[in-house]
This record gives sequence, structure tokens and C-alpha cells, in this order.
Amino acid sequence: MTATNDTPLDAQQLLRLLCRAALLPDGDFPAGLARELAALQGVAEARFTTDLPVPDAAQDARWLCLPLVARSGDGRDHGVLCLRALDPALWLTHAEALGYFATALAHLLEERRLRAFTQQVQARSLALQHSEKWFRELFDNSPDPCWLIENGIFTHCNCAAIHMLGYTRREDILQHPSRLSPERQPDGRLSFEKAQELMQRALQEGVVRFEWEHCRANGSFLSVEVTLARLELQGHAVLYCVWRDITDRKQAQEEAYQLAYFDPLTGLPNRRLLLDRLQQGMAASSRSGKHRAVLYLDLDHFKNLNDTRGHEMGDRLLVEVAGRLRACVREGDTVARQGGDEFVLLIQQLGENLETAVSQAGAVAEKIVTCLAQPCNLGGAAYQGTTSVGIALFVGQTVPADELLQRADQAMYQAKAAGRNAVRFFEPAIQERINARAAMESELRHAVERNELVLHYQPQVDPQGRCTGVEALVRWNSPLRGLVSPLDFIGLAEETGLILPIGHWVLAQACRTLQAWQADPLTAHLGIAVNVSARQLREGDFVQQVRALLYSYAIGPGRLKLEITESMLVHDIEQTIATMRALRDLGVSFALDDFGTGYSSLYYVKRLPLDQIKIDQSFVRDILVDPNDAAICRAVVALGRSLGLVTMAEGVETPEQWAFLADERCDGAQGYLYARPLPVGELLAWLRQRSAVAV
Repeated sequence: MTATNDTPLDAQQLLRLLCRAALLPDGDFPAGLARELAALQGVAEARFTTDLPVPDAAQDARWLCLPLVARSGDGRDHGVLCLRALDPALWLTHAEALGYFATALAHLLEERRLRAFTQQVQARSLALQHSEKWFRELFDNSPDPCWLIENGIFTHCNCAAIHMLGYTRREDILQHPSRLSPERQPDGRLSFEKAQELMQRALQEGVVRFEWEHCRANGSFLSVEVTLARLELQGHAVLYCVWRDITDRKQAQEEAYQLAYFDPLTGLPNRRLLLDRLQQGMAASSRSGKHRAVLYLDLDHFKNLNDTRGHEMGDRLLVEVAGRLRACVREGDTVARQGGDEFVLLIQQLGENLETAVSQAGAVAEKIVTCLAQPCNLGGAAYQGTTSVGIALFVGQTVPADELLQRADQAMYQAKAAGRNAVRFFEPAIQERINARAAMESELRHAVERNELVLHYQPQVDPQGRCTGVEALVRWNSPLRGLVSPLDFIGLAEETGLILPIGHWVLAQACRTLQAWQADPLTAHLGIAVNVSARQLREGDFVQQVRALLYSYAIGPGRLKLEITESMLVHDIEQTIATMRALRDLGVSFALDDFGTGYSSLYYVKRLPLDQIKIDQSFVRDILVDPNDAAICRAVVALGRSLGLVTMAEGVETPEQWAFLADERCDGAQGYLYARPLPVGELLAWLRQRSAVAV
């Protein structure tokens, strides 16, 4: 290597640079070549063509180094060793020896490395043994129940786990976690499905924490807080499970919840929980559009019971009332104790139509009034009380929950002001309708015993214009309302059950009329058709009632005809047919009224013991202008003829209507063309007049 005179560096700096380059472990310098070729490399004597004095350069230790490589038998380099030699030619005479030296040094280094590695392995193995022993002691001696789960199964558990579950053998509990649990967890989910999901989450996320309910060996329930952690053991993933018993804590929480939201005496929801459920009900009503109702109840004269028989008896009555109220409502409804002797009911899922909702809420309230009026046993003595109920209907969130309660409370006080043991609605318009309906019902209950009901008779005429029979139609001759049409009170009678005594009165009056007509040649051939309701036909003793009337008034076969409607065929058709056949054996005939307007089924028409089909007046009214009505009338007449039944058209008002029906071979008609329904005296006059005209 040489240096030029014009180099700005002095010779000493250049020498140092060259020495550093000679010892670099990479490249073409001696150290790099020694490593690459695995052979001894010498550093030549420095020669400088500079005038600067460098008397110590040849003696520089870095300049006089011999780089050689220490390489093991597997060809792995351990490093580059540089030896200082004062004689620069030393490597030429001792190259072989230096090579042996490098090899021996490599073996020594490898032996030391292996010894160090062995010591490290031994240390790690010992540490692992200590760790496993420590883990086993920690697992077995942990006060908390511990488990190992492999492939979804408990494979190991400690004594605390066995003790907590009340078992004696470890094998009894080494199974799927859900096998030690109730079928469903408190949130309603199946234990097996939920356990599978949580174990999968732990494997994916590393750690999950949750609450779980288990079963002890004695069948009792145990609430635990579970930590589920993923571990690697022997090359595969397992789950480490730790339980902490939180049964007492859960019970304390439940007790706190009960104290906060439930009445301690009756166990019913208190006002706080009621308001929460009322808010939920208002929100649900907004979505569904269905009415809800708040019923506010107050026990009449409850204070008297407390004052005369003591508060203990009063508390017993409150508990009894709470139980009866629960039995009066559906599962989704709420019964709450407002305080004292006041209760509030939240009735869910009433109808979308206001009238329907009013009827449903009123029915619930009446059921409650009736139920609470039943005697109860208080300390060995019977007690019979009454209650007053106020009702407030709502849809959506139109008013605050507190205001709804106030409305129901006001309605309840209206019920008390009306004499107690009553039901009142908050809405004035609704209340007026309820009052009107209640008044009519009260009056109607006395109509039979006060002889306010009367029968009018509408003639039925054959194609030749002869009267072949009449239909008996009930009227209510009310002293307050005048002559009331059946359209205004029959529906109410059906709902309240008053149709049974009214229906029996109509049958008896019709039989009495038939008996009177049998002696008069003008009426001896006439039969009377009487409408019967589904409730009458389903009465267990209806056949016996009719038999008794027929025998009592000596009514001959075929004189009494019962008219039924299609709607009666929807419920218990087999029993209906059996009843009709038993009556037919007594000589009673049957007509199917308003055919085509209800549950039309030719299958039932074929099976029923009918004698007559009546064409409803809704088809007759437009028979001359509506092709559909004309077609229906033709079809009914043709059907009757095919089945051997008499066809009778209702509501015939013009000669043209009857001419059309007669052309279709209809067997008879009734309507204003001939006569409106007439009292018996006017009917007889009508018959005499037609008889005189015919003569």
C-alpha cells in the first residue's frame, strides 16, 4: 500500500486508517479474506513514499496482526482471531501450526457453547418442573373451584369444585359443563348452546368472564362468576376455568330488587315498577296501534274492616285480593299495589277499535268486581266486600303515565260516587255509552217478568198468494223507550245471556198462539217460525224445553218451525246436528235463515235436517238491477229444488221482485209487499181480509 505526497492527511492518520481497514471482518481486507477462505492471512510491511518520518510504523501492533479463522467441524465460524507477530514473515513459516491452533480453538469454543447450552436446558427443565409443581399445588389447593376443559369436557377439577357442587367423586362431575346446569340459564337460553358459545369465545379471545347457574348434587341452584382462560398445554389449547360463588350476592341483589320494585305484603309490583311497565306499554301501543287500559281499584269500606277486626285481618284480605286479581288477568298483564287498599291493573293488547277495547276492558273490570264480591275466610270468619273500579283507555304516548293513573283514579271515584261496587270509564263519551248500555240491560232484565215483550207476526205467502205460515218476531214494548226493535236489544241479550229467558218466552208464546189458532179454521193450517240463538241450541236441556212446550200446548207435528242462522254452524256442528235431529223427531221443522250471508257450506247444508232455505233480503233488494244478486237468487232456488227444500224469499217489497222470484219457481215470500210484522190482532184482521177477497 502506498501514500502520495499530495495527500492532505499525515502519515500517522493514514496508518491508522489502513490498520482499521485491515482488520474489518468483511470485504477484501485480511480479516475478511481469512473468514471467507478459512485460511491464514498476513499483513504486508507498510511502505510509504512520503517524506514524513514514521519511525514507529513498523512496530504498530495493529499493523503486525495475523488474522486467522476459528472454524468448527460443522463449518460454522466462531470468529476471526488476530495474532500479533513482531516478525511479519511468521505466518509463512508457521502457517500449518497456526491452522491447527485455529481448529483446536474452534473445538474448545464449541465445547464451551454446548456445555453452556446443556446447562441452560437443564435449568429450563428444572424451572419447568418447579412451574408444573407450583401450578399443580396452586390448582389443587386453590380455595376457588378450578377446572380444566379439553374439547368441551371437564377433564380435571380440584377438591373445591367437588365440594361446591356437593359430590363425593371426581368422576361424577367430569363431563360437559351443561350437564351440571339447569336446562336453561336465567336469560332463557339453553345451557348447552350457551356453554358451547362461551367456550368458543374463550378459545378465540383468550379470556371471557360471565355469570352461570349450576345445579348442586342435591338439586339446589348455585350462581357462580366464571373466568374462562385459554392455555397451551403439551402443544394444544385447553381452557382454565375458575369459579367464584356469588349465590349470596345474587340473593342480596334479588332481595334489593324485590324491596325496590315489589310490595312486601302482597308480592305485587309497586308503583315504581308499575310506572316503568306503563311506559313500556305506552311505547308498545304506539308501535302496534292497539289500545291498553289502566284499571284503578279501591276496596269499598276497607277501613271498617281494619277498625273492627284489626290490621292483621286487613292484611290477610289484601293478600287474598292480590291472588284473586292475578287470576282475573292474562300472563302479560300487570297487577300492582298502589298503596293501602288501592290496586292498579295494566291490561295489554286490547283491540285497535275503540268500541272493542271498551267492551274488553269493561268485561275485565266486571269480572274483577264479581270475583272480589265472593266471600273469603278471614281468621275463621267469612268476609264479603265490594270494590269500585275506574278505567282509563290509552293508545300510544299521548299523555304521561302519571296522568293516566290520575284519570283512572278519577274514574274510580266516580264509581264510588255512583254507590260503590261499580265500574266507570274516564272518557265522558264512553261513559255515556256504557251508562246507556247498562241502563238498557237493567231494563231488559225485567222485561220478561214485567210482561213487556210482545210478538209480531209476518205472513209468509205462496205463489198463489195464500198465507202458509208466519214468522214470529219479538218486540220490546218498553214503558220508557216505546216499541224497541230487536236490532237494538237482541245483540245485548246475546252478550249478557238474557237471550235464554227471552228465547224461552218467545217459544212459549208462539206455542200458546198455535194452540189458540188450532180451533179457528182461519188459522188452523198456519205454522209459526221462531228464531233460535246459538246459545239456546247449545243448552243441554233445550230439547227437553221444546218437548215440554209441545206437549203442554198440544202442538201437532210441523206446526212449529225453528230458524237457525249459518253463523251457528261454526261451533260444534256435530252437536248442533244431533240436537236438530232430536227436535225433528218431535215434529219440529227447520229453516236456514239468511242463507249466503254467513258461513256458507254446502257440505253442512247437505247434512243438516233442514226443510226450508230462506233467501236473505240483501239479495232480494236489488234483484232487478244487480245481475249478481239475481244470479245468487237463481242459484239458491235451484239448490233448494235439488235438495228437496222449500225456498222462501225475505224482504220482498214490489210485485216485480216477486214476479222474478216466481219465474224462478221460488216457493214463497214474505215482506212489505204483503204485510209488515203485525200484532196478533192485526194479523187476524189481515187474514180475514185476504180470505174475503179470495172468496
